[in-house]
Amino acid sequence: MQLTNKRVLITGAAAGLGRDFALRFATEGAVITVSDIDESGAQAVAAEIKAAGGQAHALRADVTVEADVARLVADAVAAMGGLDCLINNAGIETIKPVTDISEAEWDRLMAINVKGVFFGCKHAFPHLAETHGNIINLASAAGLIGWPLLSLYCASKGAVIQMSKALSQEFREAGVRVNALCPMVIATDMGSRFKDTYEKEYGVPAGDMLDARQGRLGRPEEVTAAAVFLASDGASFVNGVALPIDNGGTAG
Repeated sequence: MQLTNKRVLITGAAAGLGRDFALRFATEGAVITVSDIDESGAQAVAAEIKAAGGQAHALRADVTVEADVARLVADAVAAMGGLDCLINNAGIETIKPVTDISEAEWDRLMAINVKGVFFGCKHAFPHLAETHGNIINLASAAGLIGWPLLSLYCASKGAVIQMSKALSQEFREAGVRVNALCPMVIATDMGSRFKDTYEKEYGVPAGDMLDARQGRLGRPEEVTAAAVFLASDGASFVNGVALPIDNGGTAG
């Protein structure tokens, strides 16, 4: 096991990739704090980990509220006895033409996808400095290249990538690494929503676009495997990376 006794806090972990991160990290020996605005969902994931013999705690937090995030980090540290890794996973998407995006939609998505990452990094850093821990921010291939119908999402994930790179420099002397994961379209609920909306808007099979760009849908376990590596001691010299998980989709 690559993460034995590592203490990991994951936001947005009640469902989707967040849940996958929690379950995978637990199988690698990590102690998990599952956080989500959906408290019952977070508790269900923690219970699933415990039923499999792992260690987990569940905490509710709204990542758009700084006081919530500060409390979340403090409570997670108290529950686990420290912090070795933060995964800023909480995020949403808006899939529509830019002309149809409202100011309220812009504000909500940016608050969750960007401000939430900022709050997490800010409040976790002092604890991670004590353990020479690391941060993994969930970005996207959409932060590296443009995608139709995802202008707002692209903007938010580009911000996460640049924030991660800047903080990798800012936190380096304290021994805290910061990296970003950049998956392309993955076989998750969001991946399905993107395909369905794309086909409705453009009238062409989204599968054709994916075949041309990335060959096939990515699998959640391919994303979680990359996260396990970045969180492990084996990645001790990997810092400031925006790692595409895309089967070469952003390579050309």
